[in-house]
Amino acid sequence: MEKQKWLEELAEFIVEANTKGWAAGDSEVEPIFSGMKSIYYKRDNWELRDNYFGYFRAPGFTVVSYKQKPVWSMAYFGPGQTPEQESIVKPTFNFLRNALMKVPLEMPFRGPSEYSEEDWVYKFKLLRGNITDFLGEEEVLKNGVLTFAQTIGGGIGIGKNDKREPIHPWNL
Repeated sequence: MEKQKWLEELAEFIVEANTKGWAAGDSEVEPIFSGMKSIYYKRDNWELRDNYFGYFRAPGFTVVSYKQKPVWSMAYFGPGQTPEQESIVKPTFNFLRNALMKVPLEMPFRGPSEYSEEDWVYKFKLLRGNITDFLGEEEVLKNGVLTFAQTIGGGIGIGKNDKREPIHPWNL
């Protein structure tokens, strides 16, 4: 398959999976490690598994597979819920879910650049890159006060054949 078409399909799948996974409150499956939570979504040749642990601070990673081979991943980590704002963690996460349901096709890793509801604001800043290799930061604010923050990074993986030549995921 042509690289650009494959990347477009990948982006479309990630957006679809985000609206059916954690943000939608569905699809929890048996975790890959004890003590973690895993969210799973599959369509045709595409699969997504999101894995995280913790609550106030919940680092994790997402892996997308194509034709049963891992091809893209994203890690999220950082301070999570601001310690002074732990009493509003549940409303913070409810708002974060709403923001992540608005994930844009042109930047499918997290929520939109900015989203707001009443006194809540979500911000995602792409620091560099695109779907193939990226780094970004997200924040949730309530009444202008930071309640949650994470760093997000990831991109595609490129495997090798027996001759140690690259196997690009769009050629699987």
